Amino acid sequence: MVMRFETGLLNPYIPSNSRPWNKRLAAHLLSRTMFGAKVSDINYVLSLTPDEAVELLFQQLPLPNPPGEWVTYPPNYGDPLNGSRMRTLIYWWLREMYLQPISFREKMVLFWHNHFTSQASVVKIPQHMYIQNTLFRSNVFGNFKSLTKAVTRDPAMLYFLDGRLNTVNNPNENYSRELLELFTIGIGNYTETDIQEGARALTGWRINGLVSEFVPSRHDNGIKTYLGETGNFDDEDVVDIIFTKHQTAITFCKKLYSNFINQKSDMSYAEDVIEEMADILRDSNYELLPLLKKLFKSQLFFSENVINSVYKSPVDTFMAGIRQMNITLNITNLNTNFPYVSNESSNAGQFLLEPPSVQGWTGYRDWLNTLSLPVRNSFLESIITGLKKDNTPTGFSVNPVTFAMTFPYPNDAVKLVNDICEHMIRISLSPKQKDLLLLTLLDGSAVYDWDINAPEAPARIKKFLKAVIYLAEYQLT
Repeated sequence: MVMRFETGLLNPYIPSNSRPWNKRLAAHLLSRTMFGAKVSDINYVLSLTPDEAVELLFQQLPLPNPPGEWVTYPPNYGDPLNGSRMRTLIYWWLREMYLQPISFREKMVLFWHNHFTSQASVVKIPQHMYIQNTLFRSNVFGNFKSLTKAVTRDPAMLYFLDGRLNTVNNPNENYSRELLELFTIGIGNYTETDIQEGARALTGWRINGLVSEFVPSRHDNGIKTYLGETGNFDDEDVVDIIFTKHQTAITFCKKLYSNFINQKSDMSYAEDVIEEMADILRDSNYELLPLLKKLFKSQLFFSENVINSVYKSPVDTFMAGIRQMNITLNITNLNTNFPYVSNESSNAGQFLLEPPSVQGWTGYRDWLNTLSLPVRNSFLESIITGLKKDNTPTGFSVNPVTFAMTFPYPNDAVKLVNDICEHMIRISLSPKQKDLLLLTLLDGSAVYDWDINAPEAPARIKKFLKAVIYLAEYQLT
């Protein structure tokens, strides 16, 4: 019997006098699990217990309507509409992020897209990318092992990593390699022979229209030895064997930890709690829901060093800014507002459906560099002012007075600064930072002269919001 060491970090967070359930912790929970939270979202969650709030994040939601009837059309690699449909798929996904209720679903769909990567430019067929996106959304909190089996046969993945070319007479090792290296067990836990034998077991699948199909004559029925096991294995056997290995859960939990808990270049400090997470995942036979709920209800998640410790991706930064400031987008015409969000996200280093390689977006500090940071700041400023860098209109922007009025004391300049900072930034700012932001809002007037209904108020609020988004702390969540 293996003795397990429990860190206690995954014990539930219970509000106390020293650590009360407040707006700051509610905002932390929603900003880490959603693409930004509105004031109304945070206020509602604050009326719940932490346990109830986390349960709400995992509510069962119906699948959204597809972006068009074309998702059911037979694939045509020469169709001139493929490019525009692929763009429509991106805009449709951004709309789902914008419209999200209090739910962790859309954040996890992006997590899976960056885990089981496929590039639209390689796959070429928008229907296949839609099918894969729906596969992630349908299994978002489901079974990791079952999802791995489904992705192995997914048409987009069969195309992207050449599984469709993998036959008994001409084995292709691309998917077999990435399945081990990136998708499951991780580097150092397999051999080149395992890759070769795995490729043999994975033979036989091809794409037939919108679906994949198994062709027995293309499959290698010989005996294979894979990760220490020997038999006439197929693709299901390969995944089953991988998931018997101790390291598979550890590798995956390390990725969950770095995405949703804390990011550091050296993860060794978190080895004990990651081991504990891996035990929970194995005990549930790789059902994700028990682990995810325990994680987001834990003392660890609500601890001070976890708040504001994850670098926001461009998509997260932009959608969070739009939703935090309660900006209205045109949802009836996908081509009105969402292309600007998509283009600028791409310019900042995150082109949806087009991760840079099979490794996906590495994230962390790579999100911020001399090229991406100006794009991030320029976009955020543009949705405050309503003007792009070239002085053309964005078509959408914050209504500064309406936004300020969502807070309880809009006519108290000091309280308004505190409330908006708490809403938009997770970490507590220093008194000096708050004083400077207050001076920015007042714009030369005295604190007792602040009036939300004054003609100067909209411009002053916009100036203040620009100062907030330019803070380094805003780049973290």
